[in-house]
Amino acid sequence: MADEPLDLFGNELTATVPVETGRPPVNDMNLIEKVLQVAENIGYALVGPAERVYRLVANATIEAAPADETDAVHQLLDLKWLTKGGTHTYTCHGHAGPGNSVLVPRATKEKARKWRALAGRPTTIHQRKVS
Repeated sequence: MADEPLDLFGNELTATVPVETGRPPVNDMNLIEKVLQVAENIGYALVGPAERVYRLVANATIEAAPADETDAVHQLLDLKWLTKGGTHTYTCHGHAGPGNSVLVPRATKEKARKWRALAGRPTTIHQRKVS
């Protein structure tokens, strides 16, 4: 058990089959944190058969999300850190149509809060001595 690899939160990593999406993986933890925070507090929507990612601006009003956020949202959906919700009618630049909300599961919220709590702590001996 001591030889098993652990993730950032101390959970054992299980062997997973990589999902071939055609998108490069997002390794920017700051971007992942930002996307999780936006998903939890503001919200995302998936529109159309290609599931383009939009960010909520107001109640049922959306605008296109930046490309880096789009890649991160799709990666988190593939990894089940985010889930696709119900169908709603959204408005974007005067056009209305159906789209799916993006939901943040409770387990993801808890992991994100743990990560934010650890983010402010120094990680190296040099940082501890300087602080």
